[in-house]
Amino acid sequence: MKRKLLSLGAVLALTQLNAQTYQPLTVTGFNADVIANGVGPSLNSTTMSLDKDTDNFAYMSKDFKVNSSATALTYGLPENGLITSAVTATSGLTYQLASYSGNNSLRLPNANDTGTLTLVTPTSTNNLYVLAVSGSGPSTGDITVNFSDGSFQVFTNINFQDWYGGTSAAIQGIGRINRATNALDAAGGTNPRIYQIPLAISPVSYNRLITSVNIKKTSTATTVINVFAVSAQVTNLSVSDAKKSNEIAIYPNPFASELNLRNSSEIASIEVLDFAGKTIKANIQPESKLNLSFLDKGYYILVLKNKNGTLTSQKVVKK
Repeated sequence: MKRKLLSLGAVLALTQLNAQTYQPLTVTGFNADVIANGVGPSLNSTTMSLDKDTDNFAYMSKDFKVNSSATALTYGLPENGLITSAVTATSGLTYQLASYSGNNSLRLPNANDTGTLTLVTPTSTNNLYVLAVSGSGPSTGDITVNFSDGSFQVFTNINFQDWYGGTSAAIQGIGRINRATNALDAAGGTNPRIYQIPLAISPVSYNRLITSVNIKKTSTATTVINVFAVSAQVTNLSVSDAKKSNEIAIYPNPFASELNLRNSSEIASIEVLDFAGKTIKANIQPESKLNLSFLDKGYYILVLKNKNGTLTSQKVVKK
């Protein structure tokens, strides 16, 4: 049975380092499924290859098996689709892949092919990050960021690196599968890769809402651009907001059964989500002690709905 992935959506995943916070964005517009998952031949759970048709390779999730008796994979993409970037300069940056049981790539195989990823919730940011790769060799392309007021910013001659051996990989060592033969390729444990492309938004557009991202393949080589996800750097908190955030302390973390909330009077309600963005429990009334003994061991996102109308969130771990 195929796993159904749920996006983090509009959740503000609060992961701070050097005053930077990052948010995976929910987007629509994918046109191909290039990630094998579940049990059965890879052709059953993909619609296209990541590279050119004559090469015919795809990624796979760690839960993929050609048949039920096959050995479990030790490499592959995370089963929940959540990728934490390995690029040290953006520690804490995450990407949420679309469902492995549906289209999960914006695939552009031909020169002048274009595609658009539309944000479900328009967002303002000063840095955008695109998770992408090229199959059967490197490609070049243009990326246009569109704003709600009709303005746009174009990034030209972007290098989409080949999925083998490139730099600035958000994730690597995930292997691949031949869709024709179902032969698995561990690729030496360091390949294939998926890369992050940083896009610095012009200061004049910091407060403009981004509505969509358009990608155009400009190179003529027989290569294939694949775009998988978009994330953003969330605007830094003001000094006063940061002070309030610090006042609402959540501890201990990791926790065994209870979480303590300091200054819970600022909070209207609390929601607990799993790391795939699925709501576990909503409308929890804030108290100085939260009993979360009903949760299984693992990672969760605690979303705080503040009385001033804002949302903040924190990753917590139940041990």
